[in-house]
Amino acid sequence: MIASKRVRWLCGSLMLSLLAMSTWAQNCSEPASITSTVREQIALTVYDQNFALVSERRPLSLKQGMNEVALLTISPLLDTQSLLLTWDDRSALRPDIIAHTYDLGVQGAGSLLRRYIGKTVQLIRYGQDGQPASMLHGTLLSTDEEGPVLAAAEFRSIDMTTPPVSQGIYVNPQGTLLLPTESGAPTLPTLRLQLHAPETGEATLQLSYLTSGLGWSADYVATLHEENTLQLACWATLTNQTGLAFPNARVSLVTGAPSPFIAQTAVARLDLAYRARVPAERDTESVFARQVAPQPLGELYAYPIRRVVSIGDAQQSRLLLYEASRVPVKKRYTYRAPTLSASGTHFIGKEPQRSSVEVALIFENRKEHGLGLPLPRGSVRIYELDRAAIPRYLGTAELPATPVNRKVTLSFGRAFDLFGEWQPLRQTVVRRGVTRYEVQMTLHNAKGQPAEIYVIQPFSGSWQILSASHSYERLSATAAQWVLKLPAGGTLRLRFTAEVRSL
Repeated sequence: MIASKRVRWLCGSLMLSLLAMSTWAQNCSEPASITSTVREQIALTVYDQNFALVSERRPLSLKQGMNEVALLTISPLLDTQSLLLTWDDRSALRPDIIAHTYDLGVQGAGSLLRRYIGKTVQLIRYGQDGQPASMLHGTLLSTDEEGPVLAAAEFRSIDMTTPPVSQGIYVNPQGTLLLPTESGAPTLPTLRLQLHAPETGEATLQLSYLTSGLGWSADYVATLHEENTLQLACWATLTNQTGLAFPNARVSLVTGAPSPFIAQTAVARLDLAYRARVPAERDTESVFARQVAPQPLGELYAYPIRRVVSIGDAQQSRLLLYEASRVPVKKRYTYRAPTLSASGTHFIGKEPQRSSVEVALIFENRKEHGLGLPLPRGSVRIYELDRAAIPRYLGTAELPATPVNRKVTLSFGRAFDLFGEWQPLRQTVVRRGVTRYEVQMTLHNAKGQPAEIYVIQPFSGSWQILSASHSYERLSATAAQWVLKLPAGGTLRLRFTAEVRSL
């Protein structure tokens, strides 16, 4: 009985030992080497500060135990500290991520040669006919801007006519270095992962990281119809200088400069919000909403592009964000006079100061006007159709970032047929720090139709208008404004008296 128990105990111990030895041998064996180049469901969150968040899925076939996975087609400009590695929810296998390293690969001849310092290389020398004449074997000692340093160990003639060379150290030798091919030496940017899989199977890695070299900017094309209707198209220009292409990518454009932490945590919210809003967008009547529906992202806004886009390396891609066909617009003319201050002006007794009238287009960012979306900042190129419906370039204005229901003013040039003349008729020092002015302005309209001009008189200091030939309004603490209507081909004269006090 005792012998039987001892036999069972010995058998059990032996089985446990064999199992432990098998596990130890498995863990001590060489890890499985896997190369990943397949990229699925690429999503780009591009910020207007020349960086982007890349998110993609990588299907992997793993072996039980340790696996070393080489992820190719990675941006050379990635921020390694921003890596976000998770397993897809549908992944049946969820291995442990032990560590990761990033190799920049070959960045140029210098970085390639530095990998071979201390190793045996070959130097091919050429004859007078330009053909290989001899081959020198040696150890690469160093390499810099002045050339490589080679310790020659063996010489072999190819054409049998080249005289042998002596052994020694050659500094910047003439010829072509032939480098041996090393197994596993990365020549392309490579992200290496050390994974431990509990069993053999398929896994889907969700890879996200920040990279510089990918940014976007907005610009607009505005076409003026009949001076009271504007067709406005907003375009996004993506510039990719990462060294990597992004085929069939879902793109979201973010305006603003968040911290990297915000950019990482925002990717899931953007992805869910994007998929949730697509069905609703199909039924909306807004021309803008059929193309893009900006989504709030903290204090920022994201503009998701509905269709997948392929973005090549070293390319600029133009994407239409939205377009409004009939935006009510008003053309505004503004005349700005020289500033009056308590210290006096040097224009007394001189000829009237002539200056042109500024031209601007004004519209409101409202839904009933065909807009009603947050407008990103950008340049606006303005055109007007002539009588033959041919567009003519009028000028370029800057549109600031504009929230919903706010007014937009696009100042793009100066009127040819409108100008003003400003002349101070009298200047009186009332007391120290207080000066009184009598000013005359003459506005001219050479157009064939009436024109409404906004006249602005700036002040430096505290001011008060004592009398004026036309009613005015206090535009701000530093300016008065008149709204004057000039007849076609006519002239209007404005006079006022004002006191300016120094602050």
